[in-house]
Amino acid sequence: MAVEILDYDHARDWTAVERIYREVGWIEDESDAKIAEQEAQHRPGVVFPIDGEAECAVFTAPGAMRHLETDLDMTVVASVTTSRIARRLGAAKALTAHVLAQAAEQGSEVAALSMFDQGFYDRIGFGTGAYAARVHFDPATLVVEAPFRPPKRLGAKHWREVYGAMFSRQRGHGSCVLHTPEITRAHLSGTNYKDFCLGFFDGPDGALSHFIWGEVEGEHGPYNIWCYAYRNAEQLFELLALIKSLGDQVSSFSMEEPPEIQFQDLLRQPFRQREVTRGSKHASDHHTVAYGQARMLDVPRCLAKTHIDAADLRFNLRLTDPIASSLDGKHQWQGVAGDYVVTLGEESAATPGRAVGLPDLHASVGAFTRVWLGVRNASSLALTDDIQGDPALLAELDRSLRLPRPHVGWPF
Repeated sequence: MAVEILDYDHARDWTAVERIYREVGWIEDESDAKIAEQEAQHRPGVVFPIDGEAECAVFTAPGAMRHLETDLDMTVVASVTTSRIARRLGAAKALTAHVLAQAAEQGSEVAALSMFDQGFYDRIGFGTGAYAARVHFDPATLVVEAPFRPPKRLGAKHWREVYGAMFSRQRGHGSCVLHTPEITRAHLSGTNYKDFCLGFFDGPDGALSHFIWGEVEGEHGPYNIWCYAYRNAEQLFELLALIKSLGDQVSSFSMEEPPEIQFQDLLRQPFRQREVTRGSKHASDHHTVAYGQARMLDVPRCLAKTHIDAADLRFNLRLTDPIASSLDGKHQWQGVAGDYVVTLGEESAATPGRAVGLPDLHASVGAFTRVWLGVRNASSLALTDDIQGDPALLAELDRSLRLPRPHVGWPF
């Protein structure tokens, strides 16, 4: 079946897209529906119709991803959904490839997404990102000596402040920001008695500087923090002191581990707590999972923004990119497959072509993106992903790309 692709039209398509969201379980109540509709109104999207109604929808959001200290233009594939009657038609893959081609032609240098499972998006060139650690802990066991101040209660009316704090937060390698504040407004508009958002206004001119935002399950928790921001270490520890202050009633919190710390260092008797709480909904534990993926959309521009504190390393790169098979001839951009002469160093570059006498590296775009981001080193990925080269070249790549673990820090 041919996959027809139409630009999303809210008046025409929302009712059908809402039905899709309900079929896949993304909308369970009217609060979910309100958030989803507001997001759809502010995100570019495309749909695949059957009998005049959307049966598959893909939405994107513009943003930026940081490589060491330099930001790259990024497009996030924010949602991909297919109805019950449109499965196995290739629509999701075709629509996602289409929006990536559009993004590349409009200047995006890299793309990212959160995957429902590993494997599907590899077929259009994505590579798995770094592990993110989520910690579950009793706030009363936090070993934090930071002073405590009463926070301010935040709600839907503070959506601009929350977005500003996220945008201005302390950022490191791999961190992302989105350029659509209205998405934050949509999420905060759906807050109810189960949601909580607490923060402090210590930024310039009284701006919101640091906060935690999450959801409550029952009187004693767990409290699940799904978003937080801070601008320096002092503010991070003040947020942890705030969490600790709730430990007289709340039995457990869960949150993603901040990239600057190893959370276990801040917990009293973590192994004892794990054993004592095993099997409880308040179980103290630590889970790691790679839920994000990324891929380059423009190799020369990604490398031009790569600044490595290492001696120059030059090699021939032959890239493969599976996305071309999912694109029709309407797009000028057909992926990034081809030959490049790559220089990695303080001033990196990727020039189309080949150079005599340089070692060769063969890789898929997903695997090379993982190496470039520092998800795993080249020698490791040569064992599990699509990357091949002389062991000496792989070892040189390992030495050159000694990067911090990339940490997204913004839920897509």
